[in-house]
Amino acid sequence: EGIAYYKRKAVFVPYTIPGEEVEVEIIKDYGNYYSGKLIDIKKLSLERVKPNCPYFGECGGCQLQHMKYDYQLKAKKDLLQESFDKYFDSNKNKFQILDTIGMDNPWGYRNKTQLPTRHDGEKVVVGMYAMDSNYLIYIDKCLLENELITKAMKDILAYLSKAQINVYNPRSRSGNLRYIVLRGFPEIKEVQATFVLCEEESRLIKILHGIKNIPNIATVAYTINNDPKNVEIIANKVIVIEGKEKIKGKLNDLNFEISPNAFFQLNTKQTTVLYDEIRKAINPKGDENVLDLYCGIGSIGMSLAKSVKEVRGIDINIDSINDARDFSKLNGIKNCKYYCGNIIKNLEEFKNEGFNADVVIIDPPRKGVELQLLNYFQKAKFKKIVYVSCNPSTLVKNLNHLQKEYTISFVQPIDMFPMTSHVETVVLLTLKSTK
Repeated sequence: EGIAYYKRKAVFVPYTIPGEEVEVEIIKDYGNYYSGKLIDIKKLSLERVKPNCPYFGECGGCQLQHMKYDYQLKAKKDLLQESFDKYFDSNKNKFQILDTIGMDNPWGYRNKTQLPTRHDGEKVVVGMYAMDSNYLIYIDKCLLENELITKAMKDILAYLSKAQINVYNPRSRSGNLRYIVLRGFPEIKEVQATFVLCEEESRLIKILHGIKNIPNIATVAYTINNDPKNVEIIANKVIVIEGKEKIKGKLNDLNFEISPNAFFQLNTKQTTVLYDEIRKAINPKGDENVLDLYCGIGSIGMSLAKSVKEVRGIDINIDSINDARDFSKLNGIKNCKYYCGNIIKNLEEFKNEGFNADVVIIDPPRKGVELQLLNYFQKAKFKKIVYVSCNPSTLVKNLNHLQKEYTISFVQPIDMFPMTSHVETVVLLTLKSTK
């Protein structure tokens, strides 16, 4: 969002660029700031481009298509800088925020999509919600998805329209099919299709069996979710009715077998860049013990396995831990071990066993690291902490807390999701020398 001022209060205006002169309608007064709607641009920024997508400005999936890509990368670095200016209370000149690492081709990078369904006349359609709204914009093609997913979605919608299925209507809370979730990797030409239903319906499930005949569909599955307030789209057991239980995925030389409800990185190309930056931060010599906290399916730790002595991963989600254990076996990795449960409790058990970590990798959810764990880091005095974050504000708040015992060596932003406002960051923290 661009920021302007009206009557000494900030006005946040989507789809604007610093330096532009614009006409804005005040949409809402929040007390100490306004939200605004762009009406007209009187003076264009040289960084503005015509968006490639016809839905941009209506669909809320992208926020930055109106900016040149190089400028998007700069804006994401600036976003980090602003977070440091706001939340970091020490000398920021002691470390460097590096330039954002972008993609050669910032389009067609998503390997997964999950879209709500609607009826448009007799056609079954999918869409994305308008920004800050539950109003659905019907879309034929998302330019951020890979072509394999786009083609599969088009074929599936044509098939479902012809079958005259019963699609969910959120206003009347009637109908059945709520979401279509697709995951696909062009390099192996397999698509996993999961259908989110309100209830078991024999006719609809019988129709879904026929999806297997669509080219490149490797898995057909369904799950039940009848709670309109549940933010988790796949919230219950997934039942595979046709094809493979899991499809193959790959990150560098690591192989993965992915079930419909498993987590996997959305941008596989840029994930390999992220893991390379984590490796550079650690600079492994081969004898390091590494902790991989909030490890998920364990892919960060496994990407380091050949370069370090041992990796121990911890996550609260037992399904993710089971996947991590399976993936380490699949790849013949014997020096990665995975544990489920409370992080501090596990760390204490490791210490009692004599396992002393040289490096800690933390990749927490958007809310950041819990205060209790931050305090544990202060006392434990690990030599290196590599903090991977998807949220600049909680990242910097956590770094501000850790600076008593740790020094920031560098901050490296990475563009995992071009055309959106999201930025991933890798930060290397090193223990301050003790007297």
